[in-house]
Amino acid sequence: MEVFQLREELNSRERLLTAINLDEPDHVPLCLKWWERPFLVDENDRWHSELERVLRLLKLGIDDTITLKVPVSLNPEVKTKVSKIHPPGERDALIIKEYHTAKGVLKRIVRQTPDWPHGDDVPLFTDFVIPKARSLKFLVEKEEDIDALSCLLTEPSDKELKIFFEKANEVRSFADKHGVLVEAGMAYEEGVEGGVVGADALHWLCGLENTIRAAYTNPEFIQRVLDVIFEWDIRYIRLAIESGAVDLIVHRGWYENADFWPPKLYRKFILPYVKKLADYVHRHGLKFCYIMSMGIMPLLDFFKEAGVDVLYGVDPVQGGAKLLQVKREIGDRICIWGGINSSVTLKLWSREEIEKAVVEAIETLAPGGGFILSAIDQIFPDTPWESIKVMLDVWRRLADYPIIR
Repeated sequence: MEVFQLREELNSRERLLTAINLDEPDHVPLCLKWWERPFLVDENDRWHSELERVLRLLKLGIDDTITLKVPVSLNPEVKTKVSKIHPPGERDALIIKEYHTAKGVLKRIVRQTPDWPHGDDVPLFTDFVIPKARSLKFLVEKEEDIDALSCLLTEPSDKELKIFFEKANEVRSFADKHGVLVEAGMAYEEGVEGGVVGADALHWLCGLENTIRAAYTNPEFIQRVLDVIFEWDIRYIRLAIESGAVDLIVHRGWYENADFWPPKLYRKFILPYVKKLADYVHRHGLKFCYIMSMGIMPLLDFFKEAGVDVLYGVDPVQGGAKLLQVKREIGDRICIWGGINSSVTLKLWSREEIEKAVVEAIETLAPGGGFILSAIDQIFPDTPWESIKVMLDVWRRLADYPIIR
């Protein structure tokens, strides 16, 4: 079997930044996400830190990034109370979490279903509160809740900042030594969400159906909640910038897609929000990445208008992305990160079908640069290694620039 040697003239950080700057690097970067999978091949051979993962992947020629985690701090004047009751007629116990603020009490009630992953607590940000069948009461449901929400989070303490900046220095030192790109903004750990959250937070705080209904019937309410979230996001980004360690700010927009926000609503609520974030990031000399894995096609022009530098999540299978149209419509302005589906393509398709998908992604999206290959939205714990290896083999064969069709 022929082994293809990649052309390597750049380190990983240089390669990714070249692609982000819409140029052709030495070869097409392959940069995967491993949010829920702490191993490469063997589940028993796990990495124990992000830095260990990076070194393992770099040895294989696979690009990777380090995520700097920015502290998000509850206002010390806010008191929390968690209780649990099991009312007659309810199959599951109910967890009640209250935040007592200077401007009122916020309350959330959820059913502790068998698949509830957070024990007897309810994190502020978690996808598990979104289903209405689980949440009996969302945290923000009426106008006065917004006032209480506005004083929920605050600037990290001096101690938290000291720890954060020390960690940032360690990350930057490692990144400089090994040529690795550092990002901040997509935080995920054991079912708890975070980072630069944008309208994703609307669904955690208010509920998905409540949010979209209010966007039509009470738009001022949605805008006021977004204004609070925006202050949180700007604080997060500011601290990431002040760390001096970060190359790329990532804004998660899993729930900002056109399946939830049709173009009319997107233009009204989401576009101004994303544009303000991108402008802020650009003023400080960094690049802005936007995560969206579904419902992107009606929004492509909005991404350009917002000033997005990188679009992570281009998925031709579950996401419905038309690769050629995406390349034609935004490829001269926005770096495309994705091209392959993970959950279906890598898990269920045959070797020949996977090979064809990788070839199509590279031949369609790579010419001219501005492309980072990835399986969207991540490599899952049950993604077969054999399928990953097929992807790697085809990538190594085709990745060198200039791309030969």
